[in-house]
Amino acid sequence: MELPEGQDQFKLNEVCKLANVQPYMLRFWGTEFPQLEASRSGTGQRLYSREQVELILQIRHLLFEEGLTIAGARKRLAGGGERSGDGARKTTPRRRKPPEPSPVIEEDDEEQTQDEPTTTAVSEAAIDKTAPDRVQPLLATVRSVRDEVARIIAELREEHDVGT
Repeated sequence: MELPEGQDQFKLNEVCKLANVQPYMLRFWGTEFPQLEASRSGTGQRLYSREQVELILQIRHLLFEEGLTIAGARKRLAGGGERSGDGARKTTPRRRKPPEPSPVIEEDDEEQTQDEPTTTAVSEAAIDKTAPDRVQPLLATVRSVRDEVARIIAELREEHDVGT
């Protein structure tokens, strides 16, 4: 995108139109990229230099077109990232790791047969070992809900067995 000729200072709303971003985004970028700190006019309005506007357009491209994070864009602008074979810099977008599965502690249930699926219930002993006193009432409620769910499942299985 070409910037207007002969204009060295740009107001916040002009930069927003040029970069196609909202004002809050530019203000946020100003906190993340120190070089985007806008100067102020006599009336207190934010003013950006031509170089800052070019940088804003570059940041917008890195974030929206290339999918980089703020940290990735900051690194790219600082000269980090790896170079591809054609000499252009490339940085892979940040991918979130999937959450680790929680360990499941199953209760010993004498009524359960091997044919029935296991329920993922946490034993009372495991809960009581690490829980502070202030959460004991909550744990008692959780236990009663767990027992109620187990009772409902047993009733549903019984109805299913009777119906087949």
